[in-house]
Amino acid sequence: MSTFLKVGAWIAGAVLGVFVWNVFPDFRPIVTWVLAAAFVCHVLSIIVEATVKRLIGDELLEVRRQCTAASARLDVLDRKVTAILRDALEQRRLR
Repeated sequence: MSTFLKVGAWIAGAVLGVFVWNVFPDFRPIVTWVLAAAFVCHVLSIIVEATVKRLIGDELLEVRRQCTAASARLDVLDRKVTAILRDALEQRRLR
């Protein structure tokens, strides 16, 4: 959801809340609890988002480290296989 839509939704909610607050004073406790619940949910979503980003970032760093190590091992293995194949080819040419 774009930032513009989020801001629009919050403004519309605020206007509706002020309208209900002034026109229907019996619903003030409901409006108060809805605002409190919306704020708590928003804060919790920010905390969860930050935690998930941190965990995924840590996992990506670990995968990158493992890929780098595997790549180095593959390079060594490639050089060894190439050397063995060159040696075999040289021995075959000498026959």
